[in-house]
Amino acid sequence: MGGHVMVSGHGAKTYAAAEDKILLLPEGLHSFAGAEAIMTNGQAGIFHKLLYQDAFGTEFFSNVPCLAYVLRGRETFFDADGEETAVAPGDTLLVPRHHHMVSEFSSETGPLEAVLFFFSDAVITEFLAATSCGVTTAPRSKTALFSGSPSLREYVGALPRVYGRLQASPALVKSKLLELLLLLDLHDRQGQLWRFLAHENSQRARRNIKQVMRAHALADLSVGDYARLSGRSVSTFQRDFKRAFGEVPSVWLRRARLDHARDRVIEGKDTIADIALAAGFSDTSHFIKAYKSQFDLTPKQHRLHLA
Repeated sequence: MGGHVMVSGHGAKTYAAAEDKILLLPEGLHSFAGAEAIMTNGQAGIFHKLLYQDAFGTEFFSNVPCLAYVLRGRETFFDADGEETAVAPGDTLLVPRHHHMVSEFSSETGPLEAVLFFFSDAVITEFLAATSCGVTTAPRSKTALFSGSPSLREYVGALPRVYGRLQASPALVKSKLLELLLLLDLHDRQGQLWRFLAHENSQRARRNIKQVMRAHALADLSVGDYARLSGRSVSTFQRDFKRAFGEVPSVWLRRARLDHARDRVIEGKDTIADIALAAGFSDTSHFIKAYKSQFDLTPKQHRLHLA
């Protein structure tokens, strides 16, 4: 995530993003400047996002299905496959669970305002039971983009004004999320929403812990973050991790990051300081000591040995 400072229209909160820090959604929005919770219950909830300054390279990972409705401004998203999605005012973007993306926003044409909705499994299940699209589910999780309507804009735009200062009950959170889906369904003539949520409903099981760790070993995440990415509690994650890898997460992560560093040392394209940072070491001397402990050579010695 880029090191930009963003300012919210709701207050003086600022956020200086850490280099390569992934924003986990929706949890990370509680401390992200420019985002304000309208109502939440666990991972289900509604957030208001208002950015006035440029935000380039904002890297995030969605833990639960998300719907983003843009009220003003334009935002561009890039997924792991390099696919680009430009979202304009009135557009609705559906982001599946366990999805990694990067967003970019330029303030040249004004601020960015959007409302983000995060859906619990209970809300999705109730919506699917109340509707029937008559189509098959999507073959895999991917983002979906479609235009809204004047009535949808009025509904979404009013949420921050009506509920922004209230303490909503879990029943109200669930009710508003379900209401949004039912309203959106009325305007979704191609059945994108139904297919999207039907597929998400089938993907609720815990993720393969080895796939999660290998995909995100270099990310600046805590054990708790990795647990959430895998769909587990911290205690269950640590137990399953030990069973899968035969060691605790901290030991495995250290070795995985040093193995990645070794590959970059061998390539010879990057400086030792850059490789250290990419491997999660803020102190280069500490990285060199750890590298030598792991491979019996310092990075420089390793390069000279291969020359």
